[in-house]
Amino acid sequence: MGKKVSLLKALKNHQARSAASERVHQAQREAAVKRKVPASRQRAPREEDGNWKGKGKEEPKRYKIPFEEDDRILLIGEGNFSFTLSLVKTHNIPSYNILATTLDSEADCYVKYPNDASEIVSELRSLGVRVAFGVDATRLERSKEVMQAEGGWNKVVFNFPHAGAGITDQDRNIVTNQRLILGFFRSVAPILSKGVPPKELLPKKPRADSDDEDAAPSSSILAKANVDDPMESDEDESSDEDEFTGVPPAPDSDEDLPINPFQLPPPARQGIILVSLRDSVPYTLWDLPRLAKRPPHAVKGLERQGGHQPEYTLVRSYRFWPEAYPGYEHRRTRGGAGTAAEEREEGMGGTGGVCKTWEFVLRTDDARTMREKASVAAPKGKGGKKKTKSKK
Repeated sequence: MGKKVSLLKALKNHQARSAASERVHQAQREAAVKRKVPASRQRAPREEDGNWKGKGKEEPKRYKIPFEEDDRILLIGEGNFSFTLSLVKTHNIPSYNILATTLDSEADCYVKYPNDASEIVSELRSLGVRVAFGVDATRLERSKEVMQAEGGWNKVVFNFPHAGAGITDQDRNIVTNQRLILGFFRSVAPILSKGVPPKELLPKKPRADSDDEDAAPSSSILAKANVDDPMESDEDESSDEDEFTGVPPAPDSDEDLPINPFQLPPPARQGIILVSLRDSVPYTLWDLPRLAKRPPHAVKGLERQGGHQPEYTLVRSYRFWPEAYPGYEHRRTRGGAGTAAEEREEGMGGTGGVCKTWEFVLRTDDARTMREKASVAAPKGKGGKKKTKSKK
């Protein structure tokens, strides 16, 4: 067996690389502030920044809404379920295609979020959305509601994951949350749908593969992805409901509704994981893209789940705009303490920078397994070195 690197050491290496990258970006930002550029030469920021200043005019923000009407969506760690409600009421995602979950029991959820959770859950249920309590993101196979989906899930969403352990030491807190992320990545892999990969990954034009965490989701790729502006598409499509295809319209009576819509096969598209975090320290030190693409070989505390840590491919990343989901109110994992404004600030915005969404799909070539098989197949002598024929 090859030499095993401890999880703590591997994660510290991740943190060191992230800290170095953060220092470089900070130096670049400071240099940009000092450098005076004539107004005539100033360029508008990238699309994801949302603050267009070309010719002195501020153009409207363009929100990226990564959901299709026929997606089968699993929502993890929903807190007060306000994000789920916004998907149904604002973005017209059919209620029967959604399963919203949280780790808390129903009673604990209402105690943690007494101002709105109970009312939101009642409204979701009246709209036909399935809500499941006590669902562990690292043990999804234990949830009957999650596992009942025939063919898996097209989109699995984990907004602002946090262990909520209350650890004051930053390094320990980072490791704890990294274990949560790794456990989620391992647990969700078997329940992702199979089918056509996202169009961002289809080989339309050859491009060099890069290890940079944002290699796939450059602004040019987002533009070439032919994804319509959600704010524009809502106006265009809402006026003509007959154009809706891919999912049958909601039935007029309960008799027309299948006993369990999740028993029907989902669209034949490769399942996508969406994880949103604040794009600032300490969240950037979690090194989310590397945990997905090149995870540690063994993760302490997850050995009982068996198997190896799966590898994912980064599809794209983009800014997460909370205001794109009217009614969405982020809440802290620990709940109750603090005002609603303080709870929102802890997870999004404030002085800590913007938020970002990463999209991942499961790697199909399973490169890690191939490397390990090659390592096991190579004969080794004492000291872990390969045996070689002695020259005579």
